[in-house]
Amino acid sequence: MNLSEYLSKAGVTQSEFAARVGVTQGVISRLSSGHSLPGLALAVRIENATNGSVKAQNWVRNSLPDTGKDAAA
Repeated sequence: MNLSEYLSKAGVTQSEFAARVGVTQGVISRLSSGHSLPGLALAVRIENATNGSVKAQNWVRNSLPDTGKDAAA
């Protein structure tokens, strides 16, 4: 689940969620629209604030370039 989906399903406003994780509403707006990526610390705070619904690893995985190679190879 992404942040935008979580906020919608949970009925939480961007302002309310921003206060929970210690950032401004504008930061949450940019994150939920995909215009910005959080640093690791904020990604972890988001995961904690959503009780694991929005995983920190999703932000990292989505931000890595696709090299076309299997990372395990």
